[in-house]
Amino acid sequence: MVAVAVVVTAAPDLLLVTDPNNRGYIELPGSLTHRHETPEAAAERVVRDRLGLTLPAGRLVGLDRVVRPNRSVITHIFATGPLTRRQISTVNLRNTRDTVRILSTVNALPLLPPRSRARADSGLKALSARTVALLGTGATPPNDRSSARTGKSKGAAPASGQAGAARQTTVLVTSSAVITDRQGRLLIVRDNTTDMWSLPGGSPDTAVGETPQQTAERYALQGLSQPTSLGQLLGIDWCHDPSRPVQVHYLYGGEAPAHLRIDGAPCPQSGPSERKFIPPAAASTFLSPQDARRVHACLTARMAETGALELHDDHPRSRLPLLLPAADRSPTTPTKQA
Repeated sequence: MVAVAVVVTAAPDLLLVTDPNNRGYIELPGSLTHRHETPEAAAERVVRDRLGLTLPAGRLVGLDRVVRPNRSVITHIFATGPLTRRQISTVNLRNTRDTVRILSTVNALPLLPPRSRARADSGLKALSARTVALLGTGATPPNDRSSARTGKSKGAAPASGQAGAARQTTVLVTSSAVITDRQGRLLIVRDNTTDMWSLPGGSPDTAVGETPQQTAERYALQGLSQPTSLGQLLGIDWCHDPSRPVQVHYLYGGEAPAHLRIDGAPCPQSGPSERKFIPPAAASTFLSPQDARRVHACLTARMAETGALELHDDHPRSRLPLLLPAADRSPTTPTKQA
C-alpha cells in the first residue's frame, strides 16, 4: 500500500497540522492513495481537501516504510510552502471546525505522534539539506498517540485516509540500482533467463521485509560481487497500465568502488550471466526504452543536483521544485508554484 504525508510550512518557522476529528491530538495532513492515483496527486488532493488550497505537491523529502503483520505501507513525505499571508488567511477562513492548526515547529513536533514527529523532523531536515530522508527499516508498532493527546478524549482516531481504503488496489514495488564508475560509465547486467540487459534490480524479498533501498543494494551486490551503499534516491517511477496492477519503481544511485574490475571476471553463481560498464549515451542500445529513459532522467537530475524525480511511466512528470526552508524566505514573498 502507498500513502502520503505532507509537511506544510508557513513563515516564519510555522507548521500546519490537522486535528481531523477535533478529538484533541494533531497529525500531519495525509492519506492513503486512491486507486490509480500517484503519490504526487494524492498529496495535492490532501492539501486541497484538508486546507482548501490548490498547491503543487512540492518536494519529495522522505520515504517511510511500515511493516505490520497483514500489510506493508510506504509513505511518501512531501514538503510544500512556505505559505503566503493570503494563503494562511484562506486556511483560517475555511477552518470553521478548528480542524487545522498553525503552530510553531518547536511546539508542533512534541505534540505529534512519534512516527509523524519523525516524518516531520526528518522531512524538514532533508528539505534544508536538499536530500531525501529514508525512514523505516522493518516491523514497526502502530503510532503511540499518548504523547500527542491534550486530554480532550480517550481512544485512537481512525487512521488518516481509512475511509478510502475500499478504493485501494494492489501495488507492486520494485527497485533498481543506477551505479556508475569513476569514468561515469553505467553498470548493466544480462539476465540469466531472458538474456536481456537491464539495470541491477527486481522485486523485494518479502520474507525478510526488505525496503526498496535494501532490494536495490541486494541486486547491486549480485552485479558487483561486493556490498555497495546506495544512499541516494534518484527517482520514483509510477507505472500504470489499466490491465495490470500499479507498479512503483524506485531508483537508487551509487558509485562503484575505485578498485573494482569486473571486465572478464566471472559472475556470482546466483547473479547475472554477464555484467559490464557502458557509457550512459549507449543505454538506449543495450537497455529497454523504459530503462533507458529512467537512466537518462535520473543521471541528468543527479548532475543538476535537483533532488529525486517523480516519473510517470518512465517520463518525468515535472522536476520536483526545490523549495527553501521557511527561515530562508521573507514572510511576504509569494510561493513560486510550478
